[in-house]
Amino acid sequence: MTSVMSVTGPVEANELGFTLMHEHLYIDIRRDQWQITNIMNDPQLTYQELMHYKNAGGVTLVDQTSNGLKGIDQPLFSKKHPVAIKEMAERTGLQIILGCGWYRESYYEPYLYKATTDQIADEIVQEVTQGIDGTDIRAGIIGEIGSHFSWISPAEERVFRAAARAQKETGVTLVTHSPQESGMPQLKIMLEEGADPHRIVIGHAQSYPDESYHVEIAKMGAYISFDSMGSLLNANTYDHNFLLRLISQILDNGLISNLLFSHDVCRKGHYTTHGGPGYSYISTKLLAVLKEIGVTEKEFRQIMVDNPKRALTGEN
Repeated sequence: MTSVMSVTGPVEANELGFTLMHEHLYIDIRRDQWQITNIMNDPQLTYQELMHYKNAGGVTLVDQTSNGLKGIDQPLFSKKHPVAIKEMAERTGLQIILGCGWYRESYYEPYLYKATTDQIADEIVQEVTQGIDGTDIRAGIIGEIGSHFSWISPAEERVFRAAARAQKETGVTLVTHSPQESGMPQLKIMLEEGADPHRIVIGHAQSYPDESYHVEIAKMGAYISFDSMGSLLNANTYDHNFLLRLISQILDNGLISNLLFSHDVCRKGHYTTHGGPGYSYISTKLLAVLKEIGVTEKEFRQIMVDNPKRALTGEN
């Protein structure tokens, strides 16, 4: 595969440019905590925040708002979610790649408990090959697919196996929601189903502060996604140094080719408007911080341009 499907059509590998691998434009995570800041559905504010990223050299953004995250009691908009995403891509000129599949169990619809693994896989394949939510807007990745913090429920295991089967059939990249140490058991399930480890991204890897965990995942072929890099904006000295030390350990182990960065903007407090990093912290401020641990401009470009290109298209 030398291209990836965006909401406005295929994008060739060499046209992806600077890429954020894990973000959200419109999302409802109030199942985690019922606060108004946990719903993002303001198109004008989203446009304003995205333009900060584009004006700072951003080219591509991967929106991992999978099923279950698009509205609890009702949809986020009167229009379908992929349509709203496509309209924002056209308005901003950014290349937006949209995910599919199911998030994690507390966000599942009841029918998933009756569906077989193959039925769920067929649904995901349809989202990739035909369109999401009955539209002709196709997913470019599978994900984010998630589980509980330290264990995988039977229903979640079935969804992971389905996502892996869909990845094997379609060839697109599969991205996970992997808090704490859950990434390794998730990865093992997906590999049992024949998924390509070089097309798997283990998300939220920075949430488990264990060098051996990151090294083991990378040596199995998967990507390690440090997707809360915006947390450095207001971090205390300990957290600042700790996150940089985790990154240093990955680089020292020669695993830079498996490393990805993003912000995971998923609540209003993450917007620059509310004092957060927005979608533009990495492209405007992160390199200066990473120079503290010796990261060069060439290495930063590898992480933000070359690695996402390989992760999304399989092209070196």
